[in-house]
Amino acid sequence: MTLLALAMLAAAGEPGPPPAEWPVHGLVQNEDCTNFFYFRRIGAGVDGGALVDRYVDTLADAGVKVLMCNTNARRTNYRSRVWEAFWDGLDPEGPDDQPFLKPMAPAEVARYRQMVESMRALHQQGVDYPARVAARCRQRGISPWISLRMNDVHNNDVLDHPFHGRFWVQNPSFFRQGATGYFANALDYAHPEVRDLYRRLIEESLTYDVDGIELDFMREPHVFSPGQEAAGLPVLTEWLREIRRLVRDTAAKRGRPVRLGVRVPSRPETARAYGLDPVGWAQEGLVDLVVPTPRWATLEFDMPLAQWRRLLQPYRGVMLAGGLEILYQPHPGAPRTTVAPEHAFAAAAAVYAGGADAVYLFNYFQDSSWAPETYQKTLRTLGSRQGVAGAPRWHALTYRDITGPDEAYRPPLPATGASLRFDLPVCPPPPPDWQAQLLLEIEAIDGAPLQPPSARVNGQVCAASQTDPESGSPGRVTYPVPVAALAQRERAQILVTARGGRPIRVVRVEVRLQPPASS
Repeated sequence: MTLLALAMLAAAGEPGPPPAEWPVHGLVQNEDCTNFFYFRRIGAGVDGGALVDRYVDTLADAGVKVLMCNTNARRTNYRSRVWEAFWDGLDPEGPDDQPFLKPMAPAEVARYRQMVESMRALHQQGVDYPARVAARCRQRGISPWISLRMNDVHNNDVLDHPFHGRFWVQNPSFFRQGATGYFANALDYAHPEVRDLYRRLIEESLTYDVDGIELDFMREPHVFSPGQEAAGLPVLTEWLREIRRLVRDTAAKRGRPVRLGVRVPSRPETARAYGLDPVGWAQEGLVDLVVPTPRWATLEFDMPLAQWRRLLQPYRGVMLAGGLEILYQPHPGAPRTTVAPEHAFAAAAAVYAGGADAVYLFNYFQDSSWAPETYQKTLRTLGSRQGVAGAPRWHALTYRDITGPDEAYRPPLPATGASLRFDLPVCPPPPPDWQAQLLLEIEAIDGAPLQPPSARVNGQVCAASQTDPESGSPGRVTYPVPVAALAQRERAQILVTARGGRPIRVVRVEVRLQPPASS
């Protein structure tokens, strides 16, 4: 290790200044444990630390206030003393069919190998990844946190996949008993060994110069065996008391705040159904940050942030952030697409309108389908309540991709009938000089010819419909909406009536708001 690297690591271990404000207002960014390495080849002649710095710089330039640096899934992306690293077991000189890589599908080996080799190379260069991220955050005015995935199940269908550590491979008795499907080999926190596994990682994470630790229960919320969630809730709360003591001890030693956050399902009742009690944790002073969020499949435009705000309001100092996912899917089974910036602006506007302190981005990577300048501009806008209020916004109807184990839930789309009603937030209301448009996507039933239905928005008849010429879909129809229909209204109540009384199927609903061109 070079003297420079040693100096940087020493500096990273020194207590840094507290964040300028709490609660933080603006933008929170989660950076997962693999993306940075997956898209960058670190090795001989490549300064990995400089790449880390540039990555953080991009986020700083985009106005990110808090960076959640995720360091784990079922291994860590740095040289941990208590968990295996992603590259442990890899023979860097060995072939692609070496035992470490052999369980993988051949088409996946090259990229996965490059990813773990980049992690290993960064470590060999003397760069401790979370320490370097935190140090650069300090330099650029970002509050550094470490985010820990509390039950990641990626690659669960191949248990000897190199993604998994020994604990999972050797202890199937700690999996959720009676569970099937994608979450079958998630760990059951009823076992003290499972809780201890994560406690050790949290303890280690607290040795870094960070302002907080986030426990990400959305990877995954299935922390107890089916039917045991209610019994598990007090077990998890008691464990969280232990974690809070660790955090408080660290704060006392440093003489400055160190905070604890949780990422949880978008509804309070859904969280409790899994044995998670974020409101109770806030009441007891166990958490400082609560992030309600969808899981993965789609952005949610109508999370009950106002309800969360009311529930958390009595507990002073608890920050509320609303989570935005990067995918847009109108209903289960519909094609998923990367959100347009306009979709993200609409979802963020609803987060702010609900009383949240911040917008929290998950899977909004620099290495996305957006051009760099679009990425920067989009994030800068998302970090500002005024910015999203003045930006073009596409408010859409989607669904909840995370529901309780026994919850009866019916997504609002697809909807079939001769007369259909929809309701979605369009806050803040557009000024009088804006333009508004209703977009519907409809499907014929039983081969009947498509007939654009009539539409009303908040009781006002919309202009004659027209087929959207840009969509290439005969079933996508747009309606100019009188902006007066949305004045002083934070929701759009939409009535769609089929012509001739023949039922139709609606599969997409959006209200698109556009500021004047000069804006």
